[in-house]
Amino acid sequence: MICAVKLMLNTLVKSTEEQAFEYCAKNWFVLPIKPCSKEPITYLVRNGFKSATTDFRVVESWLKAEPEMNFGISCEMSGLIVIDIDYRNMTRDSWELGKMLSVIDTMIVETGDGMHIYFTTEVLSGVKAKLALGIDIKYKGYVVAPPSVHSNGKRYEANGLEPVALPDYVREWVTK
Repeated sequence: MICAVKLMLNTLVKSTEEQAFEYCAKNWFVLPIKPCSKEPITYLVRNGFKSATTDFRVVESWLKAEPEMNFGISCEMSGLIVIDIDYRNMTRDSWELGKMLSVIDTMIVETGDGMHIYFTTEVLSGVKAKLALGIDIKYKGYVVAPPSVHSNGKRYEANGLEPVALPDYVREWVTK
């Protein structure tokens, strides 16, 4: 399986356990995701992303049950909003918007077919689901997080920066 090979080859990346514990220490609520997938492991989290936790013991029990799992982060619960850019669905206009967003000095994660741009935020209301074609807004749900592996075998990799506060002009774009 391509995902298993990819996991073995990349030894410089933090282990799934180390990274999940780091997220919990930041008070980011994590949830178990099926290996090489974006779907929650429902027998471990009956309410999907609403069952996300920062409890190290719970995360440890998930890892014992499913050692090859991916991890997700529940956005709103963690005080995050994430702009999800999928290259395959973009238009010329959304490419321009994506370029403007991708130069902000914040946490950016390369995904299997795009990027996630992370921001911290207080509670927001009226958040749109989409910013443009190929650019979704993840707030009420979750995102798959590093060091997870995409179904195409590519590992989710962060740029090493911490998320910055949602800029006012981006807040205007993402709210109704």
